Amino acid sequence: MLQKVRRDVDASIARGKSLDRKARNAPYHKHKGRSMLDFTTDIQATPGEYSMEISLGTPPQNFIAIADTGSDLVWLQCSTCDVSFNGTLFDPSLSSTYSPLGCTECDVLGRSELTCTPNCQYTYNYADQSQTEGDFSLETLTLQNTNGTSTAIDNFKFGCGLRNQGTFSGTDGLVGLARGPISFPSQIAPFLNNVNKFSYCLLGRYDAESARSPLLFGESAVPANVSGTLFTPQLTPYEPSVIPFYYVNLLDVTVGSEALYIPASAFAIDGQGNGGFILDSGTTLTILNTVAYRCVVDTFVAQLGSRCPRVNLQDLTGLEVCYNITTEQIVHIPNMVFNFEAADFDLPFDNIMIQFTTTGTDTVMCLALLETTGLSIFGNIQQQNFQVLYDEDNLQIGWVPADCKSL
Repeated sequence: MLQKVRRDVDASIARGKSLDRKARNAPYHKHKGRSMLDFTTDIQATPGEYSMEISLGTPPQNFIAIADTGSDLVWLQCSTCDVSFNGTLFDPSLSSTYSPLGCTECDVLGRSELTCTPNCQYTYNYADQSQTEGDFSLETLTLQNTNGTSTAIDNFKFGCGLRNQGTFSGTDGLVGLARGPISFPSQIAPFLNNVNKFSYCLLGRYDAESARSPLLFGESAVPANVSGTLFTPQLTPYEPSVIPFYYVNLLDVTVGSEALYIPASAFAIDGQGNGGFILDSGTTLTILNTVAYRCVVDTFVAQLGSRCPRVNLQDLTGLEVCYNITTEQIVHIPNMVFNFEAADFDLPFDNIMIQFTTTGTDTVMCLALLETTGLSIFGNIQQQNFQVLYDEDNLQIGWVPADCKSL
């Protein structure tokens, strides 16, 4: 468990740095028209991340790929490359509808990292130094409708990965759920009556490996008048085709009953890609700008005081604040609320502390926060057991507490 926590910490730190750099640098029926039904697939937990089912090709080939709101490219490892890749390989030769994009079609994707020799080729870098390179291609995407039937979408743009570095949590590729024209939600919106909405419910860290929860696309993904649902406005400081992140306005953090009055400058966006606060399903732990991080950590430690013995395990875990905590002492852990514009995100205990080892009657737990000098990120541990709603049409993001494994 300790190695797992350290891996998640290191991956979160690396991803945070990479996203910061990117911001600064900027039954079955064939259907070719619009669907009157919404689409659904399953979400499952993989180490430090969450994955979804995706089907490409004719006939469909099925895959498990990371679901990532921090990037926009959809790609799968192709069978025409490195045979050492640990995952199911997409085989273009088995599909009658596979077509690599030609040079004259590269520009429509609006990606500066494209080359053409002779097909439209891409290079895409991720936070943990993982990378995918390959051919931008067209293929038929098969989606499950909410009534149990299927819809086939032609000419879906995706990356046929030819050279991929990194583990990608043992999955078969990655589905970019961010903003921008090549993202998964943007590409399927025309087949949902131009509705660009989706929602997920991230399973709890300690749920069974077999647990699944729904990922919904379409109008039903953001239902109206659901009790307890809160929404915060979505910010658009940059053109989504260049920087596709989901920015929101974090006003403050409340620890216990104490508002911290974090300076607005901690999350200010300067127009050069610096600062800001985003939601990202692909980052494990929440990462806060140094000013905000120190406010939260110092207040948390002061409020807990000596009621739980603090232990120094930062060299092992990468986390600054750790305690030996018995079951009876859990009640002493301060509550934590992220105060967004027009909506509060009230974190349950399991979204605040990470448990990584048990000795006798004591359990070692650490505060699930990391520090950064750049982009602040609301990670997936803090989002678990909430249904998170992305409403691109109305530029808002919402959430409501849920038992994700029971949905």
